[in-house]
Amino acid sequence: MVAGVAGIFFIGAAWARCGLAGCPDVGRLASYQPGGAPVLLDRDGKPFADLAPVEGEVVPLKSLPRHVPQAFIAAEDRRFYEHGAVDLRRVVGALLANLKAGSYEEGSSTLTMQLARNAFPDRIPGQRRTLGRKLLEVRVAQEIEGQFSKDEILELYLNHIYFGNGARGIEAAAQHYFGIPASKLDLPQAALLAGLPKGPSHYDPRRNPKQARERRDLVLSLMEEQKRITPEAAAAARNAPLRVVRKARTARGDDGFAPYFVEEVRRELEDHFGDTLYDETLRITTTLDTALQKAAEEELDRQLRAVEAGALGRFTGPRYVAAAVVDEEGTTYLQGIVVALRVDNGDVLAWVGGRDFRQSRFDRVRSSRRQVGSAFKPFVYATALAAGHSLSEPLSDQPLRMSLGGRRYWAPQNFDGRFEGQVTLRDALVRSKNVPTVRLAQAVGVAQVAGTAERAGIEPPIPDEPSMALGTVSVSPLELTAAYTPFAAYGEGAKPRTVLRVERPDGEVVWEPEPERRHVLDPAVAYLVTDVLREAIARGTGTAVRQAGFQGPVAGKTGTTNDGADAWFVGYTPEVVATVWMGFDQPRPIVPQATGGRVAAPVWARMMLRFYQGRPMPKAWAPPSGVIEATVDPATGLVLASGCQTQGAARREVFLAGNAPREICPWSGEPVFYAPSPEPLDEELMADLPPEVTEEPIEGARAEAPSSDPAAPTPSPAPSSTPLPEPTPSAAPTPVPAATPTPEVAPIVEPTPTPSPPPPSLN
Repeated sequence: MVAGVAGIFFIGAAWARCGLAGCPDVGRLASYQPGGAPVLLDRDGKPFADLAPVEGEVVPLKSLPRHVPQAFIAAEDRRFYEHGAVDLRRVVGALLANLKAGSYEEGSSTLTMQLARNAFPDRIPGQRRTLGRKLLEVRVAQEIEGQFSKDEILELYLNHIYFGNGARGIEAAAQHYFGIPASKLDLPQAALLAGLPKGPSHYDPRRNPKQARERRDLVLSLMEEQKRITPEAAAAARNAPLRVVRKARTARGDDGFAPYFVEEVRRELEDHFGDTLYDETLRITTTLDTALQKAAEEELDRQLRAVEAGALGRFTGPRYVAAAVVDEEGTTYLQGIVVALRVDNGDVLAWVGGRDFRQSRFDRVRSSRRQVGSAFKPFVYATALAAGHSLSEPLSDQPLRMSLGGRRYWAPQNFDGRFEGQVTLRDALVRSKNVPTVRLAQAVGVAQVAGTAERAGIEPPIPDEPSMALGTVSVSPLELTAAYTPFAAYGEGAKPRTVLRVERPDGEVVWEPEPERRHVLDPAVAYLVTDVLREAIARGTGTAVRQAGFQGPVAGKTGTTNDGADAWFVGYTPEVVATVWMGFDQPRPIVPQATGGRVAAPVWARMMLRFYQGRPMPKAWAPPSGVIEATVDPATGLVLASGCQTQGAARREVFLAGNAPREICPWSGEPVFYAPSPEPLDEELMADLPPEVTEEPIEGARAEAPSSDPAAPTPSPAPSSTPLPEPTPSAAPTPVPAATPTPEVAPIVEPTPTPSPPPPSLN
């Protein structure tokens, strides 16, 4: 009996005191400030930024339009003025709903309980869903209800609740999302903000506009149902656009070093921690390599300025002005991005999402989706090699017309408008030939090519159309960069990672995300593609990399779209894969004869030169098991028999084991039979006819010529360490670059060009 009474007394005392630690001082709510700004460290542990949240001014409740507090009450606590700290009806309703669903589907926290959790996160950690935490939340809410009126509690809630993207409080949120003070919020804007506290990242109107609009409209329906607004007002608000401003301030000093990367890290951490991210001064070790980031920012800016100055041809577009005021439709001047990942684990080493973060916070690395041109071609050739084709196999390079149904046809073109009769698979990729690539994609199947690209990391859907092989696929630079990691890492892909670990001030590690890898390609297939892309640097469309002075092991592919509107280069060493893109937000030609090799590749070369200064150059890729090397007859692509004497220059080639062509000795009188190219699966779709397009043509395409960049800025000094020499990918001699900006490739067979002009090109 005595023990029972003592137990009841102890429980009562504990409840009154909020446990052994005592109740927090709710009186300090009137002067509440968040716990601290998380500090960002680079991969070497050196601080380079922080995630200080935006603190808007405290606004009185009476200064807000009536529909602002009414929207929050409708969404979060409809009986706020009728209950105390706890809404018992809501608790019972939530309990029944959760039991019926068999999971946690509905919460029961009142506005006062939410305020208690947000104001005292050290005592009531929101990420811990335990009975003890919920009881403490109730007890602190009772303390708040005992010291403040309902209007005061609502005012405190609106000024301290978290709205995502570093914005805490209604004033900061109004400025961040709409660029106006909270006193000017209209009904649809108020409803959108009222929907954010439930899930700031999930309902972020910039990242997820569809979900944000659905949540806003739900809040409006609740306000209508609860008679807080009229049906007419609700209908008009639901028809209103989101009207979220693109240029929004998110944190103090957010225009400093690596600002696009800082905001990407913020988004990822908010997805994981929610608003508790700002409760204490966490130390976040990121994947950023500050040396490579600095090189990427500076070399990209250097090239953009060179293009605008006319160093690569006559520039007619709007020029960048640092002091310009940019409207909400985006920038009009030339833009660019750089993103670099570690090959083995996907760590983001550099992330430049645009030219000027203060003028445009739109992150083009993650959010822009542009056609990639010939940078997509390696996925076509990887699919073909995996299906049994060989690099020495001849492909037809003759005029081609494809039926698109009805009376519509498409006639793809090579970059120089010439057809060489026949080229090998290797040469077709090295020199970025369009027509042979289209034929190859039809032979192996467009769906199979799309499957390879999706497994590598390109997000579906990929258009099921013939031009897909030439890069009509729209992707983000981050997607494309990650999709190249399997080529660099013997078939193993890596998902981009920005955070290595998160620690509390006392050193306790609270999050340490592991690298995410996946098997994409057979190692031998990946090696064969890399071997060809190494030769593309030596004598193909990526020669600007060598001209800029980078002599380490490197493979890469250029990409150019219609009229030179997008210039891409994706290059990789055995350690790092990086992408450079340049173009306008609203597509238009950059300069005449703009290609990825002339415009983007020099940026890659110069920043990688700087990256490898003072560090050892990696060894070149070694052939994995399953790869054999042989000498082939260049005329037929067949393997030369041992001891066979040839009358021409034989070529070294690599094959998948068990997939090499038969051996021959062509000068011994042995007859040779070899199909000149793979035929399409459906021969009715293709015909060897002069190029022409009738009825609604889709865009044509041209192959890129090898790059030559005599007008490019002087490259950075060579690295101080001596790089390992890269073996020559093939026995073919490297041509001397021509003096013109876009030299032509010497053809094997040069038929008379057709007099009809080619359609607009896409590469």
